[in-house]
Amino acid sequence: MPRYRVKYSKEGPARYSSHLDMVRFFDRSTRRAKLPVAFSEGFNPHPKFSFAVPLPVGIAGLEEYMDMELKEYLDPREIALRLEPNLPEGYKILDIKQIEDRAVTLMSIVSRADYWATAPLPTGYSEGQLKATIDKLLEQEEIIVTRETKGKVKEVNIRPGIFSLAGDVKGHILEIKMELLIGSTGNVRPEEIFKKLYKNGVPVDPDDYRVRRTALYADDGTGPISLWEV
Repeated sequence: MPRYRVKYSKEGPARYSSHLDMVRFFDRSTRRAKLPVAFSEGFNPHPKFSFAVPLPVGIAGLEEYMDMELKEYLDPREIALRLEPNLPEGYKILDIKQIEDRAVTLMSIVSRADYWATAPLPTGYSEGQLKATIDKLLEQEEIIVTRETKGKVKEVNIRPGIFSLAGDVKGHILEIKMELLIGSTGNVRPEEIFKKLYKNGVPVDPDDYRVRRTALYADDGTGPISLWEV
């Protein structure tokens, strides 16, 4: 059965929907679009969708991915034309292409993500101060954060998972761009970076950032490559 890779965005009110909500939205939307989606077998069949990495609630995704299996071939352009009008507000189809039947799953290959975050900045804080703070943070061999999983607290060194971190001050707006580890080998969460910046003197509450995930990458051994190119 033919498989397709769907590139889409999730912004505006859609960023407040959970990953489970999103799966339901795509299920409902493909039904309304009368797309011949393939389903799994068993007592509880579900549509054959495969997503890259779930987006945390509140974070927008400007370039997200899912794989979808159909029972019969349709031109990717027709799929987009039928699916787009049936998606909830905030979801947009960016592109669709057919992929090989045995193509590796998105979740198994995704390894990095780009983020762009903005927040209001109090007056009196300069771009020079921001860059000095970021440089000092990146000079550290270890950046330890505390995580709680299933009632257990552990310390994690996230420094190896920070591939890039930069910031700008544009008027009264602070802008942070970063490339972080994500996927099956581990992850670094944007809010962990914001907390470290705050602790090191950046006068912005970690909860005040508006975050967008702008790109997802695999690693082909020579460096990051867009999931669309895999």
